[in-house]
Amino acid sequence: MIFLNRSRLAHRLTKAAIIAVSLCWHLTSIETGSANTPAPIHSQPQKPTAPKVPVLNNIIVPGKRVGAITANTTYAELVNIFGKQRLTPTKVYGAEGLVVFSGTLITLGKNKSLSVAWKDPKKLQVLQVIIEDPDWKTASGIGIGTNLAKLRQVLGKFNITGLGWDYGNKVINLAPAIQSQYSGLSISVDADRAAARKFPNDLRAVSGDGVTPAANDPRWQNLKMHVSGLSVFFPTTPSKLTPKIK
Repeated sequence: MIFLNRSRLAHRLTKAAIIAVSLCWHLTSIETGSANTPAPIHSQPQKPTAPKVPVLNNIIVPGKRVGAITANTTYAELVNIFGKQRLTPTKVYGAEGLVVFSGTLITLGKNKSLSVAWKDPKKLQVLQVIIEDPDWKTASGIGIGTNLAKLRQVLGKFNITGLGWDYGNKVINLAPAIQSQYSGLSISVDADRAAARKFPNDLRAVSGDGVTPAANDPRWQNLKMHVSGLSVFFPTTPSKLTPKIK
């Protein structure tokens, strides 16, 4: 009979335990994969997003530019500025619908757009830009939604043509010094709907051809007049072109 001393016996038992643990770990790795291998990551499919509106210069300079758009801007340049996905063919109608111009609608967001009327069929020169986006303003702060008090502060004395006809709702008769600053900018105004219902007699009194009340007429204040349309036309634009999009 062979007897082992205590130290040699302890050494052999420790070595056997290590081998057993190592074997168990190895078998487990074969069944479940290496412990060092990370679990696969399943990426979720990304939903398509709407094209972002480019960062724009949205300052209106009467008779000269609407942001980056000038009289010499081409359709190809509009694509570079806004992206083709935002451009849609349209038509721009002159007063009474007697003149029709080829146009491009630039969609900038919900109820926000610019419309470009072209001077030529090849879309190499801009005739007029119609603004329907409150983010675009003159340096003095005139934009869609500007109230009558602000207009009077900036423009001084002026008149407004009677509401509700082809040449109506227009700011006219600016002082010569102010007119020179705002030459090339057509400003349209309109009444607040709720105010128009509240003051129907005032609305009738300032509506129609041949009526041009002064801007300080109290009926305009009752109707809560505000800027409803802006149009920049360039020097070659015929004066008969009036903003009217269909």
